[in-house]
Amino acid sequence: MKRFSWVWIISFAGFISVLPYSFASLSGSLSEKAIEERLKPVGEVTVEAGSTPVTVATSAAVDIGQQRYQEYCHICHETGLAGAPKFGDKAGWAPRIAEGMDVLLKHAIDGYKAMPAKGTCLNCSDDEIKKAIEYMISHSK
Repeated sequence: MKRFSWVWIISFAGFISVLPYSFASLSGSLSEKAIEERLKPVGEVTVEAGSTPVTVATSAAVDIGQQRYQEYCHICHETGLAGAPKFGDKAGWAPRIAEGMDVLLKHAIDGYKAMPAKGTCLNCSDDEIKKAIEYMISHSK
């Protein structure tokens, strides 16, 4: 038993001695400059259309409406869970679309029937919720 205790103590001492070095590599990674560097577009594409060049910036980021749908909304809207209209189901979405965006947005933000407020995305802004609705509608008309 004594041998195990010394092995454990030596191992723990070795771990403690290298711990500061492992955290040193993280310093500055949350700085504003480092964050901006990680979020910048990954490239740029220029397409010549006649005599007018058209430049399109490409980014690793997905459309925010699609992103929020994939993170939160798809859980219910892919399967129709608890009566949610399925993604792409024109018949299921038609009466809801007819009610208008204001009603859809109110239901999504406040919750409606089995749908929880903001579809469980409590950190989403109202604009992000609206973009997610617009994304679902655009695939359900």
